[in-house]
Amino acid sequence: MTYRTSSATGDKVSLLGYGCMRWPLLATPAPDGNVIDQAAVNDLVDYAIAHGVNYFDTSPVYVQGWSEKATGIALSRHPRDKYLIATKLSNFGSQIWSREASIAMYHKSLNELQVDYLDYMLLHAIGLGGMDALKGRYLDNGILDYLIEERKAGRIRNLGFSYHGDIKVFDYLLSLHDTVKWDFVQIQLNYIDWEHATGNNTNALYLYGELDKRNIPAIIMEPLLGGRLAKLPQYLAARLKQQRPNESVASWAFRYAGSFPKVLTVLSGMTYLEHLQDNILSYAPLEP
Repeated sequence: MTYRTSSATGDKVSLLGYGCMRWPLLATPAPDGNVIDQAAVNDLVDYAIAHGVNYFDTSPVYVQGWSEKATGIALSRHPRDKYLIATKLSNFGSQIWSREASIAMYHKSLNELQVDYLDYMLLHAIGLGGMDALKGRYLDNGILDYLIEERKAGRIRNLGFSYHGDIKVFDYLLSLHDTVKWDFVQIQLNYIDWEHATGNNTNALYLYGELDKRNIPAIIMEPLLGGRLAKLPQYLAARLKQQRPNESVASWAFRYAGSFPKVLTVLSGMTYLEHLQDNILSYAPLEP
């Protein structure tokens, strides 16, 4: 496995990160409502850790709200120094913008993940809802200040945010870097979005460049552009296969995303073992 070292904390992070938003599901939910196949999750986590993956990214809202619990069960079976946990303050609805509700969500994450500290904590999907949502979720209620204090206390080791949407919010949060000292930022980067982002996306060329200027490590989401870069039209897939016949079409996208030196890890939501195995091959080691 190729590893990158965080310039913020010195963490040695696997270039492949496990996105825990697509865990395998049960045919029918368990009596308590849990929809996740825990045995399958355990097997995937065991295989990932055995092959060098140490970064696991989840959220209170993933997999109908059950991802943190399932991830915590699977990871707690391993020594704490074998994995890095990332989760998010996913206080999207205005009914949970209050300081009390947001702090309760944070503490529930610690409990669900069975840890007394978080390696990576994110303000989740800033940009959605523009500046008004940023102020309501994190600024006016003092939650950003609270998370900074939690970092000082050691219960959060790295503090950052994930970005979707309004570039004014991204630029504003980076303008706070001298005081907040962001440890990382999560952005969408792939070989289409580098210069040809559409809709609510922003060109990764700009996003990565702004992080690079400030020496802020980047964590990458959507390396496959929602799976589309694994399913290219046949005439394009054939050209890639001609160059590297033994490698998957998806491997090109993963290698592209991992080739930038400030990239700390590239997230992939891997439901099936064959996807996990293929992505491990792309980064064991990375050929830029």
